[in-house]
Amino acid sequence: MNANRRQAEKDLQRALALVRFMRDPALPGMVLMAVLIFAGFVALGFAWFMSARTVFVPLQLPAFVSGGLGGIALVGMGAALLNLQVTRRDEARERRLAQEALDEVTALLGHYTR
Repeated sequence: MNANRRQAEKDLQRALALVRFMRDPALPGMVLMAVLIFAGFVALGFAWFMSARTVFVPLQLPAFVSGGLGGIALVGMGAALLNLQVTRRDEARERRLAQEALDEVTALLGHYTR
């Protein structure tokens, strides 16, 4: 009986963590950036596929330029924006935690001065 209760509490904690994750305001941006990275890899794969099936080298260049360089640009841009978003989210979290700590200290000092 006690094991069932612990498992239920564990499942509830996982569900609450998932809800907090889904309510994160940065999530749509992070998903968009992950899609950019994925699209970049798809473009790279397409460029490789088109270049690999063409024997004549001058005909490989358009596939290389459009797919290869475009794919690298998408992956780089998506990764850079994702890094920026994660950094901003972490800094906002640190500011919020620092503000909460300051609020607690202020509340404690208010109790001791009376």
